[in-house]
Amino acid sequence: MPDTTVPIDSGWRRLGTSAGWLVAGRVVSAACGLVQVPLALTSLGTERFGLWIAITALMWTLSSFDGGLGFALQNRIATLVATGTQADAAALVRRGRRWLWWLAGGVGLAGVALAICGPWSQWLGVNDAVLAAEIKPAVAIAFAAATLSLPLSLAARVAAAVQLMSLTGRWTAVASVLSLVAVAVAARLHLPLAGFVLAASIALLVAPAGTWLQLHRQITWLRRRDAPAPAVPGLGRESVWFFLPQLGAAFNGSFVPALVAFFADPATTGTYGVLQRLFGLALQLQGMVLMPTWPAYTQAAARGDPAFARRTFRATWMLTALGFILPTLLLTPWVPAVVRMWLGDRAPAIAPFLLWMLAGWHVLQYCGQPIAMLLNGVGRMESMAVLGWIGIAVTLALCPMLGLRWGAAGVIAALALPYALLNLPVTWWHACRAIAAVAPRSASVAAAPMP
Repeated sequence: MPDTTVPIDSGWRRLGTSAGWLVAGRVVSAACGLVQVPLALTSLGTERFGLWIAITALMWTLSSFDGGLGFALQNRIATLVATGTQADAAALVRRGRRWLWWLAGGVGLAGVALAICGPWSQWLGVNDAVLAAEIKPAVAIAFAAATLSLPLSLAARVAAAVQLMSLTGRWTAVASVLSLVAVAVAARLHLPLAGFVLAASIALLVAPAGTWLQLHRQITWLRRRDAPAPAVPGLGRESVWFFLPQLGAAFNGSFVPALVAFFADPATTGTYGVLQRLFGLALQLQGMVLMPTWPAYTQAAARGDPAFARRTFRATWMLTALGFILPTLLLTPWVPAVVRMWLGDRAPAIAPFLLWMLAGWHVLQYCGQPIAMLLNGVGRMESMAVLGWIGIAVTLALCPMLGLRWGAAGVIAALALPYALLNLPVTWWHACRAIAAVAPRSASVAAAPMP
């Protein structure tokens, strides 16, 4: 199949298509996840269901820890494609895949040892001997799936580099449906915990595998082997700068609920969890919508097209303001009614102060995502990584004071203050300087064909 020859600088339709499919894939995935809950809960029971949630969360977290190498490779591949050196890009893809297989091998060996020797029943608070016997096989499957997903995850990075993220969205939807079917079969057959973990792993593995197959069919230069891999100086340093925000995201996803539980009573912690699911879904959708701009910025920098980068940055801010910030502010007063409709008699009481603090925290994160996409795309992510960890340190320092005074709302305030006063102003300034540093190049480079 011949390569497509759409010029890079006519990529607005590609951005829209990629964003649309990514959002559609996320919506299908969320819907399938909601349907899985009653199926698994009925078959597993409350305690096994909780273990299933915890083990699959561990699996998904481990699958994203590639040391930042995937994102660093994405930027390098996008730059090579933008300058018309597809043979070098294909060679770099092959090299990157080998690196990720070596990384997966190390993770796999460590995972096997930890799955066999780790006191998982103690870590997960399980006292029942029958249930404890089910944990290690389930954890072993989770580690195996996460290990296999590491080299496969490069598919999404390559798809992003060539602005074909629509493939990722489509296969995410397909994989989510297949995983739902597998969970339904596991529930029908009353399989043990390991069977449900295996069913959940389908979504993790099928999506990147399907994306790889379609990429190889659609992009002919991926099959080229006529060029040695280009030199990649500084790739390790870039990987570290990408990996630090990954660790920060893991902190926000895993450690913040623990802080809320420490400074608040159990009822308030449950309320926080319910609200976080609602607000977090909107934040994820914004990320899906903006994700295609990341490789677009990379290619604009490689072409020397500051005008395109500036227009895209403005458009993402307009979309963020009208599509996410304004609806969040308008709909937040209706959240308690939505929760009552969703959970019925089990709906928790929602304190207005906590509700608006959480809404404000997500508004701040909405503002950070357009900046993050630009800085990641042009390879200037150092300020985000450093400031992110400074913010975590300040948050931990503020929590004893604000958390003891306001409970869960105080923890949210401790998160939001350093982000609003330090992270956003500095990274905004850095983003503006990054656009100004994009040097215009000749028209011949700007007309390089798009794969």
